[in-house]
Amino acid sequence: MNFMSKKVKVSLFATLVMLLFTSLLLSGCSENFAAVFGNTEKANTQEKTPEELEKEKEEQRKLEEEQKQRERELKEQALKEELGPFFVPLPPLEQEDNPPVKARGIYLTGNTVGLENKFSQLLDLVENTELNAMVIDVKNDHGLVTYPSQIEIVQQVKADKAPPIKDMKAVLAELKKRDIYPIARIVVFKDPHLPEQRPEWAIQKNSGGIWRDNKNVAWVNPYEKKVWDYNIAIAKEAALLGFREIQFDYVRFPENAKRVDREATYPGANGVPKDENIANFLAYAREQLKDYNVHLAADVFGVIATSWGDSDGIGQTWEKIAPEVEYNCPMIYPSHYGPGYFGFSVPDANPVGTIKMALTDAIERNAPLENPGIIRPWLQGFSAPWVKGHITYGAREIRQQIDTALELGIDEYLIWNASNRYNPEAFGTEEEYLQKIENFKKAREEKNHDVLGRTPDEALKEFLNAVAKKNWRQALVLHSTDFALDYVEYEKWVKSWTVKLFSYNIKENNQVEGKNTFKLDVTFKRDEGEEFSLNDQVFEVYKENNIWRVKPSAEFFESLTSLPEVDETETVETEENIH
Repeated sequence: MNFMSKKVKVSLFATLVMLLFTSLLLSGCSENFAAVFGNTEKANTQEKTPEELEKEKEEQRKLEEEQKQRERELKEQALKEELGPFFVPLPPLEQEDNPPVKARGIYLTGNTVGLENKFSQLLDLVENTELNAMVIDVKNDHGLVTYPSQIEIVQQVKADKAPPIKDMKAVLAELKKRDIYPIARIVVFKDPHLPEQRPEWAIQKNSGGIWRDNKNVAWVNPYEKKVWDYNIAIAKEAALLGFREIQFDYVRFPENAKRVDREATYPGANGVPKDENIANFLAYAREQLKDYNVHLAADVFGVIATSWGDSDGIGQTWEKIAPEVEYNCPMIYPSHYGPGYFGFSVPDANPVGTIKMALTDAIERNAPLENPGIIRPWLQGFSAPWVKGHITYGAREIRQQIDTALELGIDEYLIWNASNRYNPEAFGTEEEYLQKIENFKKAREEKNHDVLGRTPDEALKEFLNAVAKKNWRQALVLHSTDFALDYVEYEKWVKSWTVKLFSYNIKENNQVEGKNTFKLDVTFKRDEGEEFSLNDQVFEVYKENNIWRVKPSAEFFESLTSLPEVDETETVETEENIH
């Protein structure tokens, strides 16, 4: 997607030519230097002292550093011209390592961080328990930046007026001192402030003017490129301040999509589906942030792990978001699931069952994907009195959610409480937490289970039964990723089968280095009723994305039907508004 004007293109071209000329010039200096010192190396090495040789190396190093610095200055100048008021300086050439962290965190508003006593208590809570991370509002639900920003566009729209955090660098220095992992929460497309300053960037009413939701809140238009650059500029500044991870929240369109789509229009959509647009934003953000030494996460509705496609019309499809982020954070609060969900009349009153079912769906949705984002769920740290039949969420209910996730092999979590009230009794020590991880892992290994409690032969039988019933969703979950069809094309393929798997008989199971090889006989039945059998078919079962998955024999494949050609142009078109 090319958003640059011709003027900016010309400017960038001129800058790149200058960059190339400078590089060649410095390279020439380096070659001349080598001619003086390097070509006579054999003759002069014995005549030079170690100090002289070291000085030559230092001179060469300085030349290289000067070249890098000049290149950086030219690149920064080009970015200034391209981005204008959205410009944020490039990061320093030398940056500290930022290894991934298994985050166990709590959410904090800017106001909480600005209150010294309350913030100090929460720092102690994290430092003295299994917790090790804080998710801090950098741009909040009101569209306001929580610290004094140096970004021109933020200042223009007055988004950092009366910031509750006066010195974000000091806050981050304290977190670093205590070894607490800082995550910057940036609320993206739900932004009541920006439309009042830049109404042309908002979702528009069909009849003209700014569209507003049933709470009279305006939303920015997720198709507007300037909105993308605005939020990414804030993410870059957060990275420069010292945040180690950017977490985008409200990366979606408004809920109640049917009503919204009747009343509103999205300038710039140009036929791009909502979920594709959200994926495009995340991909663009990842590219823009790649030099800033931060990890990338996205908060998503928990229900999108259970529904298929963008069924709620908010632009979130699991398969499109998961590959674009390092951490996929489904908000699986039991209070957010309606009556009857997962078979519970009141999911809120069943935290263990609800969390188990929701995370099982998330794990299964990750299974067919290559390099999906790590599942790091948001868990419920609040009571929901607005839910009929609700229960009080105290330390016990929070602990149950954490341990249920652990049992499923998910050893990261975030706790949401909008008031930032957290019960210390919900959290054990880090040693206790790590011991639980080890205990669950050992129990799985002893039984040869994957994180969903399946053995290899159980996974094989589930796969074969799904094939027999043409249950494409379950077959896809268990089908190894060497069979590269996305869920849209996989569904088409299953529906095109001209034969039915009638019966199977597993004859042998050999296990070597974590891979299980099965030999079985299968019988198919054609549509017209004719049966035929295949004997001694070799199936492999091995772990991918933490679950046992199946690689059938090539002959088994061919007997179902020929594989479809993937049409890359075709695409397929989630509850409580908390975040």
